[in-house]
Amino acid sequence: MEGENYFMIKYRIFMLLLGFLFITTTSAMAQSPAIDSEQLKTWMHGKQKAVLIDARPAEEYRQAHIPGAINIPADRMKAESSRLPRDKATPIIFYCRGEG
Repeated sequence: MEGENYFMIKYRIFMLLLGFLFITTTSAMAQSPAIDSEQLKTWMHGKQKAVLIDARPAEEYRQAHIPGAINIPADRMKAESSRLPRDKATPIIFYCRGEG
């Protein structure tokens, strides 16, 4: 049972990452570039750190998330904007489950 739970967490994280890589939105994508997994790895482990925002509800974040991600649900973005970096040069990467 414990091994199955571990597998499911790893599977969910993998699916979240895949979802992140294939998310397309209308206006947001027109204004923001898409990145691939290699660029994400470079930013997350390089000199210039990126901030990774999980925009899903808190319950989904607690179930599984990409390590290092900060949970700011989409409907709380404005209220929690103080958690975003003040430096405009810092890349901010958002991901969600890609629905609705």
